[in-house]
Amino acid sequence: MITDGGLVKVLDFGIAILRGAGALPRLTQVDRTVGTPAYMSPEQCLGQAVTAASDIYSLGCLLLELLTGDVPFFATADTPLRSHHLNTPAPSARSRRADVRPELDKLVASMLAKDPGARPAAAAVYEALLPLTTTGPRPDGPKATAKTTSNRDPTRPFRWPLLAPAPSPRARVRGLLAPAPSPRTRAGSESKLSDAEAGLLQDSARALLDSDRSSEAISLLEDGVERACHDPALQLQLRHLLGAALFYAGEYTRAAAVLDAAGRDYRRYFPPGDPNVLDCAYHAGHAYAEIGKPDKALSHLRFYVQNDTSASEDEARKILETRFVIAQLLAADGYPEEALAELHAVRPLLADTFGPDSVQVRNLDKQAARLRAPL
Repeated sequence: MITDGGLVKVLDFGIAILRGAGALPRLTQVDRTVGTPAYMSPEQCLGQAVTAASDIYSLGCLLLELLTGDVPFFATADTPLRSHHLNTPAPSARSRRADVRPELDKLVASMLAKDPGARPAAAAVYEALLPLTTTGPRPDGPKATAKTTSNRDPTRPFRWPLLAPAPSPRARVRGLLAPAPSPRTRAGSESKLSDAEAGLLQDSARALLDSDRSSEAISLLEDGVERACHDPALQLQLRHLLGAALFYAGEYTRAAAVLDAAGRDYRRYFPPGDPNVLDCAYHAGHAYAEIGKPDKALSHLRFYVQNDTSASEDEARKILETRFVIAQLLAADGYPEEALAELHAVRPLLADTFGPDSVQVRNLDKQAARLRAPL
């Protein structure tokens, strides 16, 4: 929906609401691939791990449709839509509409590459598309056309005045590791975070996260990390909480770096089975999985599974879900035999927990069958 001022708001989140470690087993159901077939990436069609590169493919499908009026592929009597996504080269936008700019046609083609690794990153797509939304007069300028003066022109926020400048290197790394003291911290001790302030800050951040105000919680924690430079132990706690806030806000790239670093620092002082060590490994692993870095994800997730000895029911389910994700990552990273071995090891545990005829067990069997006979 487009609001006054041109901002677009998503009202129906569909499958996007199922995020985190538990999403994968629920999303990949028996005899059903969840998603919109016309925009599904090849790896999603195969039931493999879905990463940011999969979103780029789907966006490429949508962009081609916006440019030409048609989605890339249509099912026929001889060829199902899924087969097109897997095997048929994507059509050129210029072949359907001659006035599409060559550089835009090339961008769309790269977004629709079958190999996820050959697709551009989201930032590169943004940089390529940005000039196309910033050309022409300002919407409030003297030469503005009727179209650009529309209060609901969805390109308006990207042209004027809300277009944010590129982040500085300092902003990009802020909060990832122990930051250098700010000028106000160097100026005197009044900026140091006291124990009382630290407790209040953590309680406030958790309350903001519970209220889905993640950006405010992240900003509060970033400031707390900077002000806690004088107390490494306190700063480590705040970095850990910051990483969790970033994770649940969907900022997986930053979350992975924060939690990876925090986990390394925790392990300098605590054993592998410490709850803080395990929590960082669990969330860092799933964050790396979300951004398409299976090697790093596997390292953290295996560490978590091997060292979590808790007997609680919640932890047992988390371990099962994590092992399922490990199998998916192994398959996506080109190790189908190891993926099958992991699925076979998990199957009796799933059967004991959910029942031998449960959706979870049948879903696992379907994944194993796909690995034995890849398309």
